[in-house]
Amino acid sequence: MRKRPHNGPIRIAVIGAGMRGSHLARQLANCSQSSQVVGVAEPNDERRMLFSQEYGIKDAGQFTSWQALSDSSLTCDAVIIATMDNQHTDPALTCLRRGCHVLIEKPLSDTLEGCRLIEHTQMETGLVVSVCHTLRYMDAFRRIKQIVTDGVLGRLVHVEHMEAIGHLRFTHNYVRGRWAKEKNNTFLLLHKCSHDVDFVAWLVEQACVRVSSFGSLEYFIPSNAPTGSGKRCLADCRIRDACPYSALRLYVDGDLTGRIQDLGNPQTRETRLEAVKYGPFGACVWHAGNDVVDHQVVSMEFASGTTATCTMSGYSATHGRRTRLQGTKGELFFDEAADSITINRFTEPDPEYIQTHRTDSYHPEDKDIVENWLSAVCNPSEKNVIVNAQEALRTHAIVFAAELSRKEKRVVEMSEFYGRRNKMHHKIRTK
Repeated sequence: MRKRPHNGPIRIAVIGAGMRGSHLARQLANCSQSSQVVGVAEPNDERRMLFSQEYGIKDAGQFTSWQALSDSSLTCDAVIIATMDNQHTDPALTCLRRGCHVLIEKPLSDTLEGCRLIEHTQMETGLVVSVCHTLRYMDAFRRIKQIVTDGVLGRLVHVEHMEAIGHLRFTHNYVRGRWAKEKNNTFLLLHKCSHDVDFVAWLVEQACVRVSSFGSLEYFIPSNAPTGSGKRCLADCRIRDACPYSALRLYVDGDLTGRIQDLGNPQTRETRLEAVKYGPFGACVWHAGNDVVDHQVVSMEFASGTTATCTMSGYSATHGRRTRLQGTKGELFFDEAADSITINRFTEPDPEYIQTHRTDSYHPEDKDIVENWLSAVCNPSEKNVIVNAQEALRTHAIVFAAELSRKEKRVVEMSEFYGRRNKMHHKIRTK
């Protein structure tokens, strides 16, 4: 992979052509900056073929791994990295060292040391690194941030934030799905809630000084399997007609998780039935071999005295984030599932209701993420990346401290945390 002087369209390679990588790449056509997708690195043959067909990528621009892309003579200016979470660090470092700007799906890295290395390399090279923290680009969350910035609530005293994962979506993704085992991806707080911790820290805009966290895999384990359940829904289960997690009901007779495409080729009932019989989504949720937590709470104290909690739970009847902000002049409550913000000013008798609007399309904020990244690539001296490597490192560190707190059952001082770099790197990766 070679870097060339920037002129003409920005030449971009995509590492990871799954749903996220493909969707981010599609936003390029909607951006004000001219760009061209010239390469793809994707181990899945079908995904690589479809992606290459969509962008007219020739054989010389198609690779089965990021290493093969890196070793090639392909010329490009920038890369989009959208691999699994534990596969971000090495391609990001290599691409930066070879002179390419980087747009990277969160998290920046699956280790604190990896985050530091990417941040340090970005500073050395002066290239652009943008991290896809989507909440900072979403209208409702931007509006909440503006309300805080405008002083409507006075000084922010406490933030209560929840990532409420719908229980069916949780079992699909984190019990039966590809993110169910930490070794295959990363710990769940980093994967699912690095967005949310980043949002909390963004609201407070103060250094976090100490962190504590509690959580576990509480329910979806063999010892909780109901009497009559089996190892697989369609093989040896005697309660599948009554079980809320019956794969037959969720995937074959309907699409109750909203993720039926993950079964592979779900066009007909027969193909869905086949996938459930033999694939991971037909496993009993109490015997799926999952090991990531199903609930976790993080408590934070900031330098200003502001406190915050961030709760992740897989036991929600509705899917969506909820945020309560308490300030010296008022209180705000946001319910993503209800598309509403309520503000209660202490000097006013009646609350103010603000209707928010979500679209049904997949991650509409991706256009703004890609636009912001390309704008920074074209004008790097302006340093206008909304979430750069430095900011991602700052908020990711809170997530790593929280996981350490959960595992060691103690409060983690952030000053201590930064002072034990090598030891932290080891412990965070150890079960």
